[in-house]
Amino acid sequence: MLRRLPRRSDWHSARRIGLHRTRVGAFRVYAMLLIIVGHSELLLGRSTEPGITAVQFALSIVSRAAVPLFLLLAGEHIGPRLLRDRAPGAARYYITHLALLYGIACLGYWLIDAAKLIRSRGLAPGFAAFIERQAQDPWGLLLHGPRAHLWFLVVLMLVVAVAGFLLARARVRAFVAFTAVLYGIGLAIGPYHPPTDVVWQGWWAELLLQAPLFFAVGVVLGLERVHPPRQWQASVLIAAGLALHTIEVLWISSTYGTRPLRLAMLAGTVPYAIGVGILALSSGATRLDRWAARLARYVPAVYISHVFLLETLRPPPGRFPELAVRLVMPLLAVVLSFGGAWLVARLRHVAQRRRRMDSRDAPQRPTTSAS
Repeated sequence: MLRRLPRRSDWHSARRIGLHRTRVGAFRVYAMLLIIVGHSELLLGRSTEPGITAVQFALSIVSRAAVPLFLLLAGEHIGPRLLRDRAPGAARYYITHLALLYGIACLGYWLIDAAKLIRSRGLAPGFAAFIERQAQDPWGLLLHGPRAHLWFLVVLMLVVAVAGFLLARARVRAFVAFTAVLYGIGLAIGPYHPPTDVVWQGWWAELLLQAPLFFAVGVVLGLERVHPPRQWQASVLIAAGLALHTIEVLWISSTYGTRPLRLAMLAGTVPYAIGVGILALSSGATRLDRWAARLARYVPAVYISHVFLLETLRPPPGRFPELAVRLVMPLLAVVLSFGGAWLVARLRHVAQRRRRMDSRDAPQRPTTSAS
């Protein structure tokens, strides 16, 4: 029988006492905006203009806390269930929800790709070409589905499953140490590995090894602490992490020739993301935080759909001024993705309310008593 958790592992998350954490929701929206901008720059490619290239480099550095922040907040969110129940099955509901989200995303992108091929080649040839394309990369189809950005959902499912298994049998500090070792291995086979020997799906394996550390940090940040981290400490971590991450990017790109936009999680990303996570979990929401938090419920749908919008909005090369394209395309993707998610949620709410009204107004069937 498992022993009762010590006092330091008691959970103080505001969700436990029914409070709405405005600042957490706001930071999820901020992270989503950075991801949209980053994916837009990746889709458009590296600029030839020196001024735009400098802005691209700065954005690639600043946006590297977005995905780790999602992982960190996921650990803080699911941690209560894992630590309270101390059983691997405690994460089943969360994994099921992620799997449903991943399935919807895959189905939507497959339908879009099939429709494009059928429209250009006809029904039978287009469908055959669609099947042939899927068969060309079966491992990629398994690891991230029809779009590369869906890796996050697959990796998060695996991380939650492993965390549920380990936290049921080991202490939190052992889990953190284990994930730190995995992160070091991910650095060794990823950005710090010369790109001469390409590893099969190396980027996916690298992210799989690095993601658990941020999830574990989220679990730690949710533990009851006598002296919780303060905002000035978060500022120091952010400054140090940004500086170290920048130095790493410059060194790796000059040594191995790796494109800076392709360098995601490095050693400096850890203190940077922890500092941002401390800010997200701290109190004192601003007026901007309160406004942005209203959009937090739409973040999963926006994450799924924003790549399709970016692909659709990307104009042919040379058609419009480059600066205008790089400014307008992510802005339109933000507006359309959040607006579309809001509209779908609104239509669902109206349909549910109408069904409740219809069921309330329906005549009740008379009951007959047995004679």
